[in-house]
Amino acid sequence: MDSSDTLRFQRDAREVHWPELVALFKAAGLRGREGDKVRRAFENSTVVCFAFDDTRLVGAARALSDREYHATIYDVAVLPDYQRRGVGRRMMSEILTSLPVWRVLLVADSEAAPFYQRLGFAPFGDVMARLDRTKLYDAP
Repeated sequence: MDSSDTLRFQRDAREVHWPELVALFKAAGLRGREGDKVRRAFENSTVVCFAFDDTRLVGAARALSDREYHATIYDVAVLPDYQRRGVGRRMMSEILTSLPVWRVLLVADSEAAPFYQRLGFAPFGDVMARLDRTKLYDAP
């Protein structure tokens, strides 16, 4: 299916149906994104980008930044039927051009690494993380 004439990208959360975004994450294999936390995460992000095919949400990405020195990109997801069609590349371009910083970090699994390497990302060995999985979901 060729949808290039109906794809549109936007940098705000207008028209985003949050349960559809949760379903997109599940379809794309990004775990741990449930409920209202997804909406709050995107609304609290510095930069967001959503991809739509007509009115259907097909991709999403977000970044946090101080808008001076540093930024980190999270939650880049594209529906499987739309992968390898330039949607992820375009969302990354939209995010990166919105970040006037010298260092952009990225959280990605090893399967996605080749995609990001083609966009100029490289392993960055000094990064550390502290994980608290009890905060992954809202309390029931």
